[in-house]
Amino acid sequence: MSNLKFYLYARKSTEDEDHQIMSIEAQLCELREFARKDGLSVVEEITESKSAKIPGREKFGEMMAKIEKADGVGILAWHPDRLARNSVDGGRIIYLVDTGKIVALRFPTFWFEPTPQGKFMLSVAFGQAKYYTDNLRENILRGIRQKIRRGELSAKAPLGYFNEPKLRTIEPDKNTFKKTKECLEAFAVGKYTISRIRDKMFSLGLTNSQGKPLHLSTVSDILTNPFYYGDFKYRGEIHRGSHKPMISKKTFDQIQQAMIVNGRTRKKRQPKGFLFPSFAVCGECGYSITIERKIKKNGKEYVYYRCSRKSKTHKCGQRFLREGELAKQVKDYVQKLSLPDVWRDKYLEKVDQWEDEGRQPSELFAQNLQSQLSAIKTKISRLTDAYLENGLELADFQKRKNELMAERKDFEEKLSDFERKGNRWLGLVRKWILEANRAQIVASGDDFQEMRAFLEKVGSDSKIENRTLAVELKKPWNYLQNQGEIRAKQDPAAGGTEKTFNDYSRMWTLSDSNR
Repeated sequence: MSNLKFYLYARKSTEDEDHQIMSIEAQLCELREFARKDGLSVVEEITESKSAKIPGREKFGEMMAKIEKADGVGILAWHPDRLARNSVDGGRIIYLVDTGKIVALRFPTFWFEPTPQGKFMLSVAFGQAKYYTDNLRENILRGIRQKIRRGELSAKAPLGYFNEPKLRTIEPDKNTFKKTKECLEAFAVGKYTISRIRDKMFSLGLTNSQGKPLHLSTVSDILTNPFYYGDFKYRGEIHRGSHKPMISKKTFDQIQQAMIVNGRTRKKRQPKGFLFPSFAVCGECGYSITIERKIKKNGKEYVYYRCSRKSKTHKCGQRFLREGELAKQVKDYVQKLSLPDVWRDKYLEKVDQWEDEGRQPSELFAQNLQSQLSAIKTKISRLTDAYLENGLELADFQKRKNELMAERKDFEEKLSDFERKGNRWLGLVRKWILEANRAQIVASGDDFQEMRAFLEKVGSDSKIENRTLAVELKKPWNYLQNQGEIRAKQDPAAGGTEKTFNDYSRMWTLSDSNR
C-alpha cells in the first residue's frame, strides 16, 4: 500500500462560513496525522462546504471522475458520512470498490476492507448516515408543524418584525414596526402606486440590506402578506398567528383593493398650475384625464380636461370639459353634501336623544356574530377532516381553507370592534354631522384645493362622462347627496317648498348595525 495514492476528502455540512468554521480544519489536522502515522501517500487534498444529503456536490463529483479514470486509488476521510449521506453517492462509491477503481478506504473512526463483509459494513454506514439525515429532516418538520400549531411562523421575519433568538418567535421591531405600519395604512387609502409607496418606505429608512430602495416585487410581497393582519401563509395554506398584528383585516382588504387599482399602472404626472390634476378618469373607457392649456389668437387662455385616449381597442368619444365648468361642478357637489345649520341642530338633537336613551340593545347582534364565527370554525374542522380522509385534493383544500380563514378573521375583528367600541358609532355620527355642516363654508369659498380634498375624503373613483363629473360617495355621504338634490329642487327661492324634518327622518329609522 506504500505505492497507493490517496485522495484526502474533508467536508462540512453547511455553506455558512461562520457555522462549524473549525470542522474542515480539524478534519485536515486529524487526517494528515493519520496519513503520516500509517505512511499513506496523499496525492490531493479536497475540501468542500456542502451538504451530502442530496447528490450534486461539485468537488466530490470532480474527485469521483478522477478516480474513475485511474487504475486504482484510495480515499482518506474522517468517516463514511463525510463521503455520502444519500443512496446515489453511497452506491457510486461501493460500485467503484466492486470494479477495483477504489482499492482502499481509510477512516480514523471506521474500519474497512474491500471484502464482502467490509462492503456490507460500508453499506450499513452509508445507510445509517442517510437514516440520520432523513430522521433529522423529519424532526425538523415535526418541530415546524408544532410551531404552526402554536401560531408561530418558522421563517425569516417580514419587514417591521425580527426573529427573537432566545424565544425563537417573531416580535415587532421597535425601529421599523411603526414605519411599516404607516406605509401600509397609506397605501390602503388608494392614493399610492407601488413605486410611490416604495419611495415613501425609502424616505422612512425602510431599505434592503445594502441600504438601497426595496425591489418592487419585494414591496408587492409585503402588501399581500397576511402576516401583517395576524395570520400567516405556509406552503400555500393560511394559519392563525400568535404574533402581534400590525394592521386590521379590514385595512389589509383595502390594500388588496388598492393593489388592483394602483398595483400595476402609474399615474401620468400632470403639469403644475391646474386646479384638478389626476382628479378623475374617463367615465367611458376608464383611462386617465389629461389637461391641456390653449391660448387663443385674442390672447385668452383656456384649460381643457379630456380623455387621454390610450385604449388601443376602443375609440373614446368623450369631448373636452373646460376647467371653469369642472370647478363649478365640484363646487355644486360640495354644496349638495353640505348640511344646513337648521338640520345640523336637529340631527344633533336626535343624537343627544339616542345618548339619553342609553346603549341600544346589542346582545342579539353580538350573538349573531358569535354564531357566524362558530359556524366558520365548524366548516374549517370539517374541511380538515375531509382532507385527512382523502376526500379533497391538496390544492382544493388549501384554497377553501384560506377563504374560510379570511372570513374567520373578518368576523373576529367585527366582534372585537363591537365589544371594544360599543356605542362609539354615536360619536362617529356626531362627527359626520359637523363635517357635513362645515362643507357649507367650504362650498361658499373659492378654495378649490380644499373642495377637491373634501371630495377625495368622502368619495372615490371620480369620473367625467358627457362633460359631467360623477363621484362614488361613501356612506352616509351618498344619502346626504340625495337629500341635497331634493333640497335643491324644493328650495323656496327656486319656487319649491321648504323641506320638513320629517322628510329627512328616514335616516333615523335605520337599524343599529347600519347606523
